[in-house]
Amino acid sequence: MQIREVRTSDAQSVLSLMYQLDRESKFMMLEEGERNTTLEQQVKILESFGESSSKTMFVISDGQEVYGFAAGIGDTANRNRHSMYCVMGTKQSASGRGYGKQLLEHLEAWALTHDFTRLELTVMCHNERAFNLYSKHGFEVEGTKRNSLKVDGQYVDEFYMSKLLRT
Repeated sequence: MQIREVRTSDAQSVLSLMYQLDRESKFMMLEEGERNTTLEQQVKILESFGESSSKTMFVISDGQEVYGFAAGIGDTANRNRHSMYCVMGTKQSASGRGYGKQLLEHLEAWALTHDFTRLELTVMCHNERAFNLYSKHGFEVEGTKRNSLKVDGQYVDEFYMSKLLRT
């Protein structure tokens, strides 16, 4: 397995990963059947990552298939361009192997070389595995977004977490 920046040639694998995450995880934003991204749209999304100095996406792949991703989207206004919002996900079949930690390390290294000093994310409060990963990686809870999401008809709180890279 290797972790690398995403390529436009990964569009089909990334799209398949996103659809699989929608099916198998209640912790991602979109529910099964809610995503309607086409392959052409996915290519354009990945092209935009390659053309930007304020966002990136890393994938973990065996050369054939993508098993997980971490993306960072930087803000662009002068007052917050030091801040990057992070999103990540891995297939259930690839969880527990340290891939999340490795993806976060790559994302953080990229952020530092592109002058980002703050990483931020949200995580459902009951997602202990992800919360523990982020905490071990230096993220701290800044607050709780109450009733932030509605999953299976129930409101779910999220922790708002951040990590300062340089102060």
